[in-house]
Amino acid sequence: MTQDIKIDIKRSGFPVKVGTVELWFDSSIESMKNFFNIEEVAHDKLNAAIEKSEHIHFPDSIDKSEDLAVAKKNSGAVIDLHKEFIAAQYDILFGDGTFKKIYEEYPDVFALDKALEPIGLAVNDRLVELEEERVGIAGSMKAEYLSKKEQKK
Repeated sequence: MTQDIKIDIKRSGFPVKVGTVELWFDSSIESMKNFFNIEEVAHDKLNAAIEKSEHIHFPDSIDKSEDLAVAKKNSGAVIDLHKEFIAAQYDILFGDGTFKKIYEEYPDVFALDKALEPIGLAVNDRLVELEEERVGIAGSMKAEYLSKKEQKK
């Protein structure tokens, strides 16, 4: 009878709690490669949102009730556009569907928008810590290798 070999793998990353919603920031090398291309991804999502907004037009005046109705309709479209932009940022950071998950718990676009900056700063701080750890581990491995190489001589 043979025994199974089981090797546990620990995912790269760390949890990020937004209110009561727990998310996962993937800090694997593969994910970070995409993360550093975030400007390109954000640019594409922003262009898509801008295309959707092209139909929004605010009248020059709101004297007539018809103009007021149009302004109300368009202001809703502006809020929806802003929501899409905020959603794109959450989804870029934590993966597709993240904003929807958070918005179900906290249906307040402006509060979620306000939370983005502290989230970004906290994620950045944690990434700096992880990089320092990686550099330390790499340095230790290098020193161990060089020591073993020197002992063989």
